[in-house]
Amino acid sequence: MKRLAIVFFLIGYATPLGAQDAPPPSAEGTFEEALFAPEVIMQHRRAIDLTDEQRDAISRLIGDLQGKVVRLQWELLDELEALKQTLEGDRVDLDRAMDQLDRTLNTEKEIKQAHLELLIRMKNVLRPDQQAVLRRLRDEGGG
Repeated sequence: MKRLAIVFFLIGYATPLGAQDAPPPSAEGTFEEALFAPEVIMQHRRAIDLTDEQRDAISRLIGDLQGKVVRLQWELLDELEALKQTLEGDRVDLDRAMDQLDRTLNTEKEIKQAHLELLIRMKNVLRPDQQAVLRRLRDEGGG
């Protein structure tokens, strides 16, 4: 398990050579400012006058994502374990390790795409006036 944690660390925090001195990227101006987390929508449901139909649609979207992501997380664990096994031993087959890394990263990509798809679909459920209220509340520090 300790080795698996090291693999997680390496994949999650690896930076390209030469980028170590660069400042971390700012969240300002990213797509996250244009979308709303489910918790923010639910926290401010009364302020944005969320309808029952909208609430049900968002709940369905979240349920669909959870089913998909749980399956992908199991796949990711299998891919990470396979990568760990590929890296063990005195000599590592570089091509095999890179192929396994590609499979691992592709699974991570699918998880991130599923999350982004959820956020986009939830935003599309909201009316423009509701989105404006959520942006204002977020900018005021309310979520």
